Amino acid sequence: MSTAAIAQTPLESAVALAREHRWAEARKALEGAVEPSETAPRIAFHRLKAAIASGLGDAKAAAAEMEEAVKISPKDPVLLLAAAVAEFQAGLLNEALRHAHNVPKSAQAMALIGDIQEKRGQYIEAANAYQAAVALEPDREQYRIALALELVEHQSFTAAIAVLKQAAGLFPKSGKIRTLLGVAQYGDGDSAAAMESLADAIAADATLEPAYVYLTRIVLDSSAPPPEPIVKALCRWNSTVCNAIRLRIARSQDDSKLLADAIAGLEHGGQEDPIARCELGRGYQWTGQNEKARTEMEACVKLEPTPQNHYRLGLIYRQLGLTEQAEREIAVRNKAMEAISEDAARRADAVQSFQVVIK
Repeated sequence: MSTAAIAQTPLESAVALAREHRWAEARKALEGAVEPSETAPRIAFHRLKAAIASGLGDAKAAAAEMEEAVKISPKDPVLLLAAAVAEFQAGLLNEALRHAHNVPKSAQAMALIGDIQEKRGQYIEAANAYQAAVALEPDREQYRIALALELVEHQSFTAAIAVLKQAAGLFPKSGKIRTLLGVAQYGDGDSAAAMESLADAIAADATLEPAYVYLTRIVLDSSAPPPEPIVKALCRWNSTVCNAIRLRIARSQDDSKLLADAIAGLEHGGQEDPIARCELGRGYQWTGQNEKARTEMEACVKLEPTPQNHYRLGLIYRQLGLTEQAEREIAVRNKAMEAISEDAARRADAVQSFQVVIK
């Protein structure tokens, strides 16, 4: 066996271990490896070291290894993009941006530039980059979602709705697009259109949890019951949500039996379920059981301290003659609102939550 073959043995071992995601063992094996002299194996060597570093959670070391690989072949688009991704993950945003910009005519690179610019706080540049990714690969759903989400995040609801309506026609089976469309419409103040889009999202993909979650948020923001198809969809999904909707139906129809049944159903909800606690508080309040309403709404505020829930608790305190507590809750609510309308506050909260789920 030649010296070169012997020298490559640790490298081969490291490659095999890395393929099995045995990162620590791969790094140890690589300690005895000699960097190859030829171009392609040298690049592979540094990419392997980058993969091992990434597998071990050392993003900066991974980025450094990808930088070394790029130095060997500085115009290779695959290496440039891989280096940019590694640097983005390491928080090296300027370096990531430089490498991503050097990748020619790449939708993937433009989408990454969008992510980088968003992280840098350059929102217009981020939106422009996502738009460029869409133009380069118009048949990729993920780029349209990224563009629309950027617009939604920064309150450009009209533009987001236009992007998503076009995307909905191109991707008729996409529940994600319809879910984000519903959130954008809700952010724009059109609850009826939002509910319709979210119902369409559920019809497109009955397993898409975010669509149910956001449809529930919109429905429960109102004291009025939703249309019957939405009632059926949400009742199939979650019994607690179903009872909360039945509570509204009972109140709108002045049906005391249905109201009592809905309250009984909510009483069996989980103690840590904010919907069960908040809606049970409303049910007790609507039936004049203010002490019980107080207990439930206090639990509700601990689980979900939104301005709206603080306001509801304040009203219950006021009905009980607890003026000081009522004023405290209203003050908390007013501070949280920060001079924006209650409807806008609820919509902003829903949009912010959606960002986490959809990403």
